[in-house]
Amino acid sequence: MKYNKLHTNKTRSLWRQFGYTCLLALLFGLGGKAWGQQPVSISGRVSDMQSGEAMPFVNVALMRTHDTIFMRGATTDPTGRFLIGDVAPGEYLMQVSFVGYETVLETIEVLEKLDKLDIRLRPGTTLAEVEVVADKPLYAMDGEKNMYNTKEDPSIQTGTASDALQNAPGVEVDAEGNITLRGVSSVEIWINDRPSHMNEEALKQYIKQLPANAIERIEVITNPSARYSSKGGVINIVTNQTVKRNEFLSLGFRANTMPSFSPWASYVYANEKFDINVYVNAYHGHHDSYGDGTSALLRAPGDTARYQSHRDTTVSNNFGGYTGVNLNWNISDRTHLATWAGIYPYWGRSHSTVDLDYFEYPSRANLGYRYTHDNDDGFFWGGYLGAWLEHRFDSTGRKLSFSVNGNTSSNGGTSTSSFAYHDPLRDTLFRRDYSLTRNPTIGFNLDYVHPLKHDWELAAGVAASTGGGTERRTLDTMAAGRYERVLLRSHEGVERGTDLDLYATAQKRWGGFTAKVGLRAENAWPRSTWNYADGSGTSVVDTHFFGLVPSLHLSYQTKTFTSYSLSYTLRHANPGSTKLNRFVRYDDYSYETGNPNLLRSYTHNLEAAWSKYIMGFGTVGLNAYWRANTDEIGTMTAAGYAPDYFPASQLVNYTYPDNIGSSHTEGLEASVMYRPTAMFNLRFNASVFNYAYEYQGFSDSKVSWSARLNLWAKLWNKLEVFANAHYSSPRLGLYSLTNANKGIDLGCSADFLDRKLSVYFNVNDIFGMAEWGENTTAPQYQTTGGQRFDSRFVSLGITWRIGKMELESKARQGGSEGTTPQM
Repeated sequence: MKYNKLHTNKTRSLWRQFGYTCLLALLFGLGGKAWGQQPVSISGRVSDMQSGEAMPFVNVALMRTHDTIFMRGATTDPTGRFLIGDVAPGEYLMQVSFVGYETVLETIEVLEKLDKLDIRLRPGTTLAEVEVVADKPLYAMDGEKNMYNTKEDPSIQTGTASDALQNAPGVEVDAEGNITLRGVSSVEIWINDRPSHMNEEALKQYIKQLPANAIERIEVITNPSARYSSKGGVINIVTNQTVKRNEFLSLGFRANTMPSFSPWASYVYANEKFDINVYVNAYHGHHDSYGDGTSALLRAPGDTARYQSHRDTTVSNNFGGYTGVNLNWNISDRTHLATWAGIYPYWGRSHSTVDLDYFEYPSRANLGYRYTHDNDDGFFWGGYLGAWLEHRFDSTGRKLSFSVNGNTSSNGGTSTSSFAYHDPLRDTLFRRDYSLTRNPTIGFNLDYVHPLKHDWELAAGVAASTGGGTERRTLDTMAAGRYERVLLRSHEGVERGTDLDLYATAQKRWGGFTAKVGLRAENAWPRSTWNYADGSGTSVVDTHFFGLVPSLHLSYQTKTFTSYSLSYTLRHANPGSTKLNRFVRYDDYSYETGNPNLLRSYTHNLEAAWSKYIMGFGTVGLNAYWRANTDEIGTMTAAGYAPDYFPASQLVNYTYPDNIGSSHTEGLEASVMYRPTAMFNLRFNASVFNYAYEYQGFSDSKVSWSARLNLWAKLWNKLEVFANAHYSSPRLGLYSLTNANKGIDLGCSADFLDRKLSVYFNVNDIFGMAEWGENTTAPQYQTTGGQRFDSRFVSLGITWRIGKMELESKARQGGSEGTTPQM
């Protein structure tokens, strides 16, 4: 293959462009097309190497060099000529292929128009039928992103987005649908390069119901740049948007031996300009859990003031559903509108029994009781609504996007409980408790991306949100045959918060090398007001925080798919208004309050990563990271007196937030993916890290580790089988140690009638090993505890598809067992 490499002699002051462009971007005045890179075209002729004859209908494709994602392409005409227009300058992989000929794959550098490419194909072995399979890396790096190409992983195609996330680097999803990244829960979830802006329960619904085969890739950003507001990481789920004109209906049913069941239906209509998906499901589930634990309150080391032990059982029945609508409209070739809405009603009931032994010292009297609790959640609901509009000014990538999102939820319920004391002289105590929380929020994002010559890209944007919620609780106890209000246990809280962020980033590519710098300015105005039922004890917090977030990301990828990256960010975390509020919330033997002296915490994040894609084997990778925290915010438990509610002589435990002097984490992650054939996939991920902290002269540290092994195989080209095993060792926190967690899952699935019918069979936690718990070792308060539930169960699912299968990726299919919100 012959091609030209043309360079321009024009030079400009890039720093002057950077400063001026960033200023204009923040004011949203950028728009001069003369500043952007102009698209160019590539044309040429394809011929037979031996005969010299022109070759019609040959496929010519341009792909990104770092991950082989298709960008543009064309087919040769009867004279062997082709034309690819609107090509952004840069480096590409050009693939030229035709049945019966050897495929040509070359790297080309496009700086200006290429119009005389002469491509000659060598005849190969002629076959009656040829199947071309693109071997794309399952894992790859691009700048700050670690990409998991879900579409290339057959082991999760019959699962949901929750299953796919488990295979993404550093991501874990627990039984309740909570997502953590390297053990940190403050993860920001994006959908198709824009914030989801769903509240926690709506996001759980989406993750549990989105089919994995609708996902193109998952991008994990463990050390986000100034582009993002997240303190703990970003996960971007990119869905498959390829559709053709037609309709598609899918129906399904899934059930397990907990027992629970969920019927669902999804309808899609799509054409070249417009598509809409309507999804409806219903859910009923039964859930049992069991726990036990102890707690000891100390006046001083070795001097016990109170000791408790408990055993509890909870049985719950939940009813719910979900209805969601997604609409996409290609207004023009360069303007796209998307809207979405969803609502999820919920009903639930639970019954709990707790046997408590309670010893006060020095009397050693057993003041324990049997506690029964019946909770009726009644009817509650949540919903969300949003829209996103993007306009591309040209084919170089210059674009402006705007999104607005709103969501709300209303959760609560009425419960009745009784306390049957071991002491026969004490009458049984009856109590009625009512709670209600509402959390409406709304936010918007405006982003602008502006490519420049010589592979520079500038971006700027603004993000704003406002909202909060109300929490109301009333507690009544029965006296003389009627209920009376407990004023210090009945309260109302109102929280409001407004955030306004501005960011600007600059990125430069030199072949396989990428550098990105950024700066984010963050403003937060948290406010809260709490008071008791009688209007007393009013406590108000109204404050403002401002901070700057700098970031630097460097990455390099060779043409043989070896990737290197280095990144640094400085993040800060502001204490919320509730943590700052002095208001006291009482429980039976304890209370909690805020700390107005809390300081903002700062975190230095440094990461270095390496990965290698080996053709015919798979992928290997290493990721080392260091995190140092100053004034980290944690929860402390101490002992004290509260005569306003408890007897003046009664020592009780209370919790409050406090700044830890310092803490640091050093970790190493390793991953190996062995994929010798398209029918076999073995993946191993492991991590080890050391966490250490210092607090008021006390220091502690611990090395923890985790591992996950995934095996998938396809037998007889019909039956898919999988096995997953995972283990997490105990993890250290501030005066706490989280228990180990482990489990093994098995399953199989098969398709029939050209994939019109699919059936799967899974066994979750086959040995019943799942358990959650935590032990605390605070100087004045120490606990042990564990929680188990019916984690070992068998699941069965069936899906029937009607219509054009190419629309399947647009359909939400089959919610998992936990599709109701957790209250």
